[in-house]
Amino acid sequence: MKTIMFFLFLVVLTAFSCSDDNEVKRKGDADVTHEGVKWNITSIETYALSDVSTTGVISKTGNLTNAGSFYFVDGGTKGSFEMMVEGYNKEDVFNYTNDAGSINIINVEQNVGASTNLNILVISGDKLSDTEMTLDAVSIVKQSTAGIFSLTAAKITLVKSN
Repeated sequence: MKTIMFFLFLVVLTAFSCSDDNEVKRKGDADVTHEGVKWNITSIETYALSDVSTTGVISKTGNLTNAGSFYFVDGGTKGSFEMMVEGYNKEDVFNYTNDAGSINIINVEQNVGASTNLNILVISGDKLSDTEMTLDAVSIVKQSTAGIFSLTAAKITLVKSN
């Protein structure tokens, strides 16, 4: 009997020691594995966030600093981003083109089945130097059967990470 009690005590102790109490619960996307050169988001100017779901409507506007990162695969056409806006974690992968310093990101993905999801990214901008880039006309839309999330921004300034 003592052996069984000791075993149960170890199982419970292990379960509690593996929990991460410091992890902040965030609304939004699951973590994406990022590859490529990291560019920090130093500012997001004039953003508008809208989240319409079965639980309600949230609408926020403003400006942000240090809101996340974009990643661009060197010499490639693939990238990803992670950003935190108003408690929403937004992450995604994308394809991009770089034509003489003009960056264009257009990604449309649709899944139809038991649940329907639509994901649209439309972002354009300019690489100003080897260490600075601006993204203008930012539009991120995620629609599912549970609701629709939209984030637009007039300008995102990126600085290459060391």
